[in-house]
Amino acid sequence: MGRVRVEGTTRAGVDSPRAWAMWAIALAAYTVAVMQRSSFGVASVEAAERFDSGASLVSLFVVVQMLTYAGMQIPAGILADRLGTRTVLATGAVLMCIGQVDLALSTNIGSAIIGRIFVGAGDALTFGPILRMLPAWFSPARVPLLNQSIGILGQSGQILSAIPFAAVLGAAGWTPAFASAAAVSAVIALVVAAILRNAPQPERAEQSGGEPALSVAEQLHRVVRDPASQLGFWLHWTCAFWSSVFALMWAYPYLMGGLGYSQSVASGLMSLFVVAGIPFALLASGLSSRAVLHRTSIAVSLSLLAMVPWLVVTLWPGIPPVWMLAILVIGIAAAGPGSSIGFDVTRTASPRSRAGAASGMVIVGGFAAGLLNIQVIGFVVDALGGYSERAFRWAMATQFVFWAIGLVGAFHARARARAINAARGVRHPHLVTVVGREVTNLLVSWRILRSPDAIGPAIGHLDVTTEDGRVVGIAAVLPGTGGQLTAIDVPPLETDAAFWASRVDDYLALVSSDDLEIGAVEVRCEDAATTRAVRGWIADELARRGATLAHEVTTRHHRR
Repeated sequence: MGRVRVEGTTRAGVDSPRAWAMWAIALAAYTVAVMQRSSFGVASVEAAERFDSGASLVSLFVVVQMLTYAGMQIPAGILADRLGTRTVLATGAVLMCIGQVDLALSTNIGSAIIGRIFVGAGDALTFGPILRMLPAWFSPARVPLLNQSIGILGQSGQILSAIPFAAVLGAAGWTPAFASAAAVSAVIALVVAAILRNAPQPERAEQSGGEPALSVAEQLHRVVRDPASQLGFWLHWTCAFWSSVFALMWAYPYLMGGLGYSQSVASGLMSLFVVAGIPFALLASGLSSRAVLHRTSIAVSLSLLAMVPWLVVTLWPGIPPVWMLAILVIGIAAAGPGSSIGFDVTRTASPRSRAGAASGMVIVGGFAAGLLNIQVIGFVVDALGGYSERAFRWAMATQFVFWAIGLVGAFHARARARAINAARGVRHPHLVTVVGREVTNLLVSWRILRSPDAIGPAIGHLDVTTEDGRVVGIAAVLPGTGGQLTAIDVPPLETDAAFWASRVDDYLALVSSDDLEIGAVEVRCEDAATTRAVRGWIADELARRGATLAHEVTTRHHRR
């Protein structure tokens, strides 16, 4: 393994107002991509009339779009790794514009399908490249939440398709509606090309995290064979396909054609779908950050929030009431953020040189499951006589098969990924232990509030030997970023500058020992005041030495 390159967390532009501007542009680009992606689902009833086709043929439009989207994900990631996010993102917006213009003018199925291929290709060049860009602009502790925020806030694009797009479709017709959607993508392409930047400093876009340059074939080979990438794939499959099936194609046909509800009820439920996901995104990002070693269990638990309501709706005698459908929609929305945990898994394991390709592989999971299930549902509905409550009851039940496949794949990949991490010194506590720790954290927080002196000093429980022979006591090592590990340190309550002068020595020894594969340190302090003081002491000591160190100082109550 090559020498670890150590960097500070105060490099110019990181976590700056400019970084947030980049985040906002990326969010706008993804929001518009979601609008283009979901626009055909809103117009599926009109499409059946315009192209004189049945359920399975109409679903083919979305299947072709999603097949293109899924098939383009890894190539899109490789392009982002080589060309940068700005070029790839702007190209994606242009392709979606072309696709929507084609669909606006199409009067035959062949031409319309070509339009959806363009939309799928442009959509594929959006989310993965954005995820690759965020770690360059923000410190590692913020990335899980920012990934979730892009994913969940971007779903407001479905509101754009469910309300203004649907309104234009109803008032002005097919061509003006899709032409208007195309114009929005054209504007986004111009904004991205003119303003967005890949990183605060140009050279950061080219860093490879210490890994030598790879050919496209070798890069693809390593990504596909990596157990962490496989785990991310299956987590995305298990959590994301619910919303793919529902929001991209079958929500309106199911609610209106199968259950007999009105357009306004269907649009209201879809708006609820977008809003309901926000608190679950915050929950998923927080849990993913706190329980790094149990991300699979977190994602699977979130997927159950969709599976259980679907089971209830499927077994419901007769037409389910609106309140039950609202619970179902909330459950589907809750499962969505679980798919982003797959990106956290690959981000911690993949060097930056192949981070885009790894993210692309993750995205393939949910959309591959979604496109297959969408087509299966169309076949079942047609086989049972077209849109009806009975036909949709059996068709929607096929989702349980796809969920079970994802579950088996996720736990198999997790076993392989855990074996690799365990060999690197990562300890995997039982989930019961993690839950107990979090309960204890709440009690510790209360005790600190009542009497800070009641909490004794923290003692590291993992001794690590560095290359120069020193033994450094730390709390734990966890998967970090870019295939490196992160050392977790819990310092005593009362420290001073002299203590941190010695501790910084330990940290620099840790990250300089190649065989330890530790690339960063996270220091967990008791409160905000201590956090500010420790940050200052570490910064002063690093400045005195002329050294840099990838580190985070966080406020986090912990078990003693």
